[in-house]
Amino acid sequence: MLAKPYGVLKIDAGPKLMNIVFRPNPPIDAMRIIELVQKNRAVKLAGNERLRIEREIADPSARAQYLRDLLRALGQPLVSSANAANTA
Repeated sequence: MLAKPYGVLKIDAGPKLMNIVFRPNPPIDAMRIIELVQKNRAVKLAGNERLRIEREIADPSARAQYLRDLLRALGQPLVSSANAANTA
């Protein structure tokens, strides 16, 4: 699953509104999130751990692809030193 490395807990994706809920302190560079919100008018911050996407996409597969592309736009998830020690 693509979303898990980004710290995503939940995705609600309706035809007109999508929400991505992250765990506290997700492994994403905060500046990448800010840049994404500034560049994409449909994406808004909704609290500390949630992105709200106001974009109408009727086709479920197109919605899923849009969300995958959005997460990829955040860059590679950061690897914490604790996670790196566990994988070594």
